[in-house]
Amino acid sequence: MANDGMNDFASVDAEMKRRDESIRRHLADMQASTFSHANSYVTVVVFGSYAGMFAVWSNVKDRLSADMTYWTGMLIAISMMSFVAFEIFKMIILSRNMLAVRKLLIRDMSPEERDDLRSEVSGKANIFLSRVIIPVWIAALAFTATTGFGAGILLLTAFIRGLAKI
Repeated sequence: MANDGMNDFASVDAEMKRRDESIRRHLADMQASTFSHANSYVTVVVFGSYAGMFAVWSNVKDRLSADMTYWTGMLIAISMMSFVAFEIFKMIILSRNMLAVRKLLIRDMSPEERDDLRSEVSGKANIFLSRVIIPVWIAALAFTATTGFGAGILLLTAFIRGLAKI
């Protein structure tokens, strides 16, 4: 009888661990999907912002002092370089993940082995996404936005000065 109680406890514990792992896998998949959509949206917004900033710059460049031109150019360049650096980082990570998935496609293995390897590759990719890529993305986005907004503020200042004829 005592063994039955221990077996029941072990069975319940194993089921709880299985459910917890299933929930964690589901949450990791949700996070990966959310990141993918958010990253795509941000990329479009950033490119649109740069286009708008260059349009404003071309309209006010004659009103900018040499110092304001240098500061604006430097802030835009830093903003764009940080954005491009993150995109390159992301391309390297995606290439690494694609090579890992490639193993699933070209190796001869049983369906069980393929499923185990798929789970392992997916799990590693999702862990890396949550622990490394998302924090780097947030930092890069904050830096890109801060320097971009700095350049935008300089341009708007020149635009406002032009309107006020100062």
